Amino acid sequence: MVVIDRLTHAEINRVCTMNLGYVKTIYTDQAQRFKILSKFGLHRTVNHWLHYSENGVHVNHVENAWSLFKRGLIGQFHHVSAIHLQEYLDEFAFRCSHRDEREKLMDMVLASA
Repeated sequence: MVVIDRLTHAEINRVCTMNLGYVKTIYTDQAQRFKILSKFGLHRTVNHWLHYSENGVHVNHVENAWSLFKRGLIGQFHHVSAIHLQEYLDEFAFRCSHRDEREKLMDMVLASA
């Protein structure tokens, strides 16, 4: 999760170059601006106007992560300054990435302090 000012081809390219390298498969909806992602790996899309999932392609994991973030803002933090938005995103990304490791979560947090 990365804060960007505008979702442009240049910003998508910059963020993906910094964070992805080459990945096996990238899943998105069929928005035209995401066509640039094919240079980072196999790019598969789903048409959200017709289906939530199509031939095994979906973006439900990403939508779930954003949903958890939005609920966290409303229910836990109530207000987030744009200055600190990236830190909030980092926290939620960490939680989402380690959601199946609840027993080890506190040890990981303490180890990184």
